[in-house]
Amino acid sequence: MAFEDLLPEVGDMGRFQILQVLCLAIPLVFIASHCLIENFTAFVPEHRCWVHLLDNTSDLLNVNGNLNFSSLLKLSIPLDSNGKLERCCRYFWPQGQPLGPNVIGQNMSQLEMELCVDGWVYDQSLFTSSIVTEWDLVCDSWTLKSLSQSVFLAGILVGYPIWGYLSDRFGRKRMLPPSYLMLAVSSTGAAFAQSFPVYCCLRFLLGFLISGIILCGGTLVIEWTTSQHRPLVAVILSLCISLGYLFLGVLAYGLQEWRRLQLVVSAPFFAFFLTSWWLPESAGWLIVQNKYDDALKVLRKVAKTNGIKDKTLTVEALRSTVEMELDAAQTRYTMLDLVHFPILRTRILCMSFAGFTTGMLFYGLSLDIQNLGSNIQMLQVLFGASAFLSSFVALFIMNSLGRQMIAVACLLLAGLFVLPGAFLSEEILRVVLAVLGISCIVICASCNAVYSTELLPTVVRYMCRGLILTGDQIGAVLAPLVNTLRHYIPALPQFIFAIIGISSSFVVFFFLPETKNKPMPDTIQDIECGHSREEARPREERDTAVKISQF
Repeated sequence: MAFEDLLPEVGDMGRFQILQVLCLAIPLVFIASHCLIENFTAFVPEHRCWVHLLDNTSDLLNVNGNLNFSSLLKLSIPLDSNGKLERCCRYFWPQGQPLGPNVIGQNMSQLEMELCVDGWVYDQSLFTSSIVTEWDLVCDSWTLKSLSQSVFLAGILVGYPIWGYLSDRFGRKRMLPPSYLMLAVSSTGAAFAQSFPVYCCLRFLLGFLISGIILCGGTLVIEWTTSQHRPLVAVILSLCISLGYLFLGVLAYGLQEWRRLQLVVSAPFFAFFLTSWWLPESAGWLIVQNKYDDALKVLRKVAKTNGIKDKTLTVEALRSTVEMELDAAQTRYTMLDLVHFPILRTRILCMSFAGFTTGMLFYGLSLDIQNLGSNIQMLQVLFGASAFLSSFVALFIMNSLGRQMIAVACLLLAGLFVLPGAFLSEEILRVVLAVLGISCIVICASCNAVYSTELLPTVVRYMCRGLILTGDQIGAVLAPLVNTLRHYIPALPQFIFAIIGISSSFVVFFFLPETKNKPMPDTIQDIECGHSREEARPREERDTAVKISQF
């Protein structure tokens, strides 16, 4: 008997599981908000150089009264090739030089210009402040905005392997409360950061701790849920993440100051820290660690919460359970072992590339909404709503269409939707294409979570999933940096996203099999010998002495 067979005896989907899912689902709303919050906290408003003639009260009083604000602006800021005010330079006028109406008749192009040595003036009509206005992340420092986004995503990338080791070593529940507390402190601290380097360090720590909550909390929920109910739980958690994107857009309508917005989405984690103590440890982990008495106490507590009076659970029953768990894990594989098997290696590489693509395209589009239009709050709500609906769509089409077909179609369509946006000037068309692209990526990501599980053998499934998640997060880290290439060639980021999306669809189509209505492989031998393939011969017809070639 496996551990999962014990769960129905204590309630496999009762009050306990519902409360447990809620304890993780609600924090996911705020975690998702943190992932895209820099759409607002790092908003780049319209800006121009600070100049003495316009922005210094004492100098303004000395200017000839016949010159109005519009005339002074012409004397102060040059125009770019599009007829708009230059953002990073100004005309040079020696202080104290008298100005009269006749100066406007001069050839302005012959006037000397200089950089914004005295700072900038920012438009505060949409947001009163952001980290861009706080630390002047414009002109020569414009790339620092994308750097802060990548630093946060890099924190998530670094956190996955570390928290994975800690949760296996010390337990899932034991790692969860410290993660919530440190996340609450670091995210709240970011709202009070007084310098950009300190802000980036806190954002990196924030990303690192978010990966801990997702990994430890997600593993805890999965290990208390039977395989029959795991797809439903996965959809619920995915919907909460999408709801977080929508919630962020609504919240940004009422909070135009970046520190307040950061604080509002951070403070609830102090409450989540307190509620996380209620969660019990994974009984499966306790059994594997030979802590039978503790596992028995936890199981009886869960049975009581679910309203089940269990009298059959004993330490002996738990010992018999662990025998099968250990038998299934007798053969230990390392990361290096995985590359020795050709079919397994191909599946890992293809799914990692698909994960890399979904990570890059999702964050490449969702962290760049300012380039789609001026009403970014509405755009954020629109993106969140489309992601929410796409999660529902993914649930239904996965039951009717094949996993491979969905992955190929969504990756291909995402690439085709992204590319035209680089060449269209009509704002509404660019927004529609971006929303369609985001929807395809969300559907693909939801499908890939199931697809990768069905492609990979049980004995190395979590190890392989870790590699795939790493590929996904590497794509996410690179996405803001790819967007900076727009400064040199406006269409280059969309072109790169489109090529990667289309290429990934061909990789999945040619190198991965369909898994719908097929048994999941248990061992590496199952996929290397074709046991899970449709064209495979029945096992009893094969030569039982067949050996797997490692290359």
